[in-house]
Amino acid sequence: MPSWVALLVGGRGLGVAGSDGSGDGAGWRVFVSHTSELREFPPGNSYVAAVERAISAAGHVIVDMADFPAADQPAAGLCVDRVRGCEVYVGVLGTRYGSLVRDKPEVSYTELEFEAATEAGLDRLVFVLDEGATDVGLPVSALIDREFGARQDAFRCRVRESGLVTGSFGSPAALGQLVERSLRELARARRAGGRVPGGPVPAVVVAGEIPQEPLGFQPRADLLAALDAPGPGSRVQVVQALTGMRGVGKTHLAAAYARAKLAAGWRLVAWVNAEDRAGVLAGLAEAAAALSLAEGGGDAVAAGRAVRHQLEADGERCLLVFDNATDPGLLRPFLPAAGAARVIITSNYQSVAFLGAGVAVDVFSEAEALTFLAARTGQADAAGARVLAEELGCLPLALAQAAAVIASQHVPYGTYLDRLRRLPVADLLATEEAGQYPRGVAAAVLLSLDTVRAGEQGGACGAVMDLAAVLSAAGVGRSLIQAAARQGLAGREGPVPALAPEVADRVLARLAGASLLTFSVDGSAVSAHRLVMRVIRENLAADGALTAVCQAAARLLDGLAASLEERWYEDRAVTRDLVEQILALDESAARCPPGSDLDRGMVGLRFWAALFLGNLGDSAAQAIVIGERLVADQERVLGPDHPDTLAARNNLAVAYQDAGRLDEAISLNEQTLAARERVLDPDHPSTLSSRDNLAIAYQDAGRTGEAISLHEQALAARERVLGPDHPDTLAARNNLAVAYRAAGRFDEAISLHEQTLAARERVLGPDHPDTLQSRNNLANAYQAAGRTDES
Repeated sequence: MPSWVALLVGGRGLGVAGSDGSGDGAGWRVFVSHTSELREFPPGNSYVAAVERAISAAGHVIVDMADFPAADQPAAGLCVDRVRGCEVYVGVLGTRYGSLVRDKPEVSYTELEFEAATEAGLDRLVFVLDEGATDVGLPVSALIDREFGARQDAFRCRVRESGLVTGSFGSPAALGQLVERSLRELARARRAGGRVPGGPVPAVVVAGEIPQEPLGFQPRADLLAALDAPGPGSRVQVVQALTGMRGVGKTHLAAAYARAKLAAGWRLVAWVNAEDRAGVLAGLAEAAAALSLAEGGGDAVAAGRAVRHQLEADGERCLLVFDNATDPGLLRPFLPAAGAARVIITSNYQSVAFLGAGVAVDVFSEAEALTFLAARTGQADAAGARVLAEELGCLPLALAQAAAVIASQHVPYGTYLDRLRRLPVADLLATEEAGQYPRGVAAAVLLSLDTVRAGEQGGACGAVMDLAAVLSAAGVGRSLIQAAARQGLAGREGPVPALAPEVADRVLARLAGASLLTFSVDGSAVSAHRLVMRVIRENLAADGALTAVCQAAARLLDGLAASLEERWYEDRAVTRDLVEQILALDESAARCPPGSDLDRGMVGLRFWAALFLGNLGDSAAQAIVIGERLVADQERVLGPDHPDTLAARNNLAVAYQDAGRLDEAISLNEQTLAARERVLDPDHPSTLSSRDNLAIAYQDAGRTGEAISLHEQALAARERVLGPDHPDTLAARNNLAVAYRAAGRFDEAISLHEQTLAARERVLGPDHPDTLQSRNNLANAYQAAGRTDES
C-alpha cells in the first residue's frame, strides 16, 4: 500500500526533523547496579549520580534498587523481577561486595543483579573502578572490604574474564562519559541489527507497568489460588474478573499474581490500564510490539486483535491483565475465546464479572486486618488494632495509610484514632456508584499526607503527591517527576526549590514507604490509588490550591510537548503517554473555577494532544472527540479565522480522514484552505499544507484528477518558496508520485519516487522514517509497472 504524508502545520508549526544518531528513541529501562559507597562518594558529585546523568542524557529511564530504604531491602525474587523488567544492565563495580541478599545470603545484591541480567539476556555494560588511579574520591573505609573483600575480588575477576568490562574509571566525570558513550554505541548497534516486527521474541516478554509489592502486603492465598483454579471440566479458565469496591486491593492481588508468573518464567506478562478506550488500545499496542506482531500497521485496534489471536493460538504460560476496567464492551473484542492463556480483569463494577469467572474481593477479614497492622506497625496491641480496623471498615487502602503513620511516628493505635476522628473531612469522599467508602478513609489519607509533609523534604513530598493527583491514574513516569522537580514544584506554602534527580528519587521512595505511591516493577513509573488521588484533589479544591497545581502541571506538559514536536515518532509509547497525561490533567482542570489562565493553557495542551494523536494515526475516534471540542473552544475564544483555530480545524479534518469520514474531511479541508489563503497568504507554509491535505482527501475519495492538480500546485509552490530539497518539498513530491501511480501514470510516478528517495537519502539519511517510506513507495511503483525484479 502507498504511504501518504499528511502535513499537519498548525499555529505552533510542525516538521519532521532527522535523527542526529545520538539515541535510538527507544527510551530503554536501564538497571543500575552498584554498592552504596558509590552513591555517597565523592560528596556532591557521586559516581552513581554521574551514571544517572549519563543515562538521562542518552534519553533512557533509570531503574535502581536504591528506592528501598535499608530496613525494607527487597527479597531476591523482587530484585530479580526488577532486573528482568529492563532492557539494559549497567554495572558499576567498586572494591566492596555490598549487602548480602536477605533471603539468599550466599550472594550480594550486586552479584544477584548481574546474574539476573545474564539469565534474562540483557545487554550488559560493566564499568570497574581503577584501583591504580591516584585519587578516586573514596575514603579508605569505603575502599577496603575486610569482611567480603575476597568475594568481591572473585566477582570482579569473573566479570573481567567474561569479557564484559566496558571500561575502567577513576573519577565521576570519566565514568559519566564512558556510560553515555557506551549507551549511544549500543543504540547504533541495535539500529544496525535490531529486532524487527516478525523477528525473534525474547523468552520472557513483559509489557506495561506492573506494580511492585506494597509494604506489608497480605497475599490472601485463597484469592490467589482462585485465580489458578481450573474452569468447568478441569479446563483452563481463560478470563477471570476480580471485582469489589475501591480500595480492597484488587490491583495488588492481580499484580502479585503477575509477579509470580514473571518469577516463574512465563512467556508473556502484560499489564494494561483498562480505565478507558485509549488506555486499552495503548496497552495492547505495547504488548503487540513486545511480541513482534507485525499485524496492524499502526492501527491499535488491529494490534489488539493480533494479541488476542496470538493468545488463542499459542497462549500457554501467557498472562494478560486488564486493570481497573470500567466498560465490558471495551474489552470484549480483545478477550481470547479459547486457549491456554490467562486473562485477569480488575474492576469496581459487577457487570465486568460477566466477562469470565467472577472472583469477589472484599475488605480484609478481621484476622487479616490485625495481621497486617501488626506487621506494619510492630505493635502487639490487638485490642487497639481491632478498634482501628473497625473504624476503617477493614479497607486495605485505609489500613495501609494508618499503619504508615503509626509506624513512622511510633504512636499507639488509640492516639492515631483520636487524630483520625478529629480531622474535619465531612465533605470529602461522598459515595459513588462503584462502592461505599468507610467513614475514616479520607481522614486516613490526609493524616498520611500530613506525616510526610512534616518530615524531611516535606514540601517536596506534598508537591509531588499534588502533581500525581492531577495526572494519569495509570501512572506517571519517574522521568516526568524528575523533570518537574528540576523546574521547581508548586508547593501549597510556596514554590519548592529545584531538586536534583537523586533527591526527587528519595522523595518518591519516601512516599512509597508511606503507602501513598507504588512503584512499577521496573521502577520507571509511580502510581497512586485512585482513592488517594481523589482525596488529594478534593483537598486541593477545598484549600483553593487546585488551580495553581494544575497550572504548574500544564506548564510542565507544554514544555514536554514542545520538546517532542519534531521527534514524536522516535518513541511512540512516550508520545502516547504524554497524550494520556494531558487528557488526565484536562479532567482535573475541569474542576477548577473558570476564567483563569489555566483555561487558555488547557486549550493549548488539547491542541498538542490532537496533534500527536493525528501523528500517531491509530486513535482517530479519540482525536475527533478532542478535535471537535478544541475547534469549538478556539472559535469561541480566538475567533474562526485565528491561525490557531485554523490549525485545529486542519488537524480535525485529518482525523475525519483517518476515520474514513471523507465527506466531512473534504468539507473541512476546503474551508480551512480558503480561510488560510485569505488570512495568511497563498504561499504561507500552513496554506501549502492545507493544499496537500485537501489533495490527499480528494485522492482517498477517488477524485484523482482534482488530487493531481492540487498536488502539482503544492509541489510547484514548495519548490519555489522552500527550495527543492526541503523536507516538506520532498513530502509533496512523494504525494504527487503516489497520485500519479493511482492514476496509472507509472513512468511519472517512478521518476518522482526515484528523485525523492535519492534526495531523502542525501538530506535526511538512509534510515530516516521518511527515507524508508520512499524506498517502500518506489518498490510499490516498480511492482505496479511490472518491474518485479527491481521491486
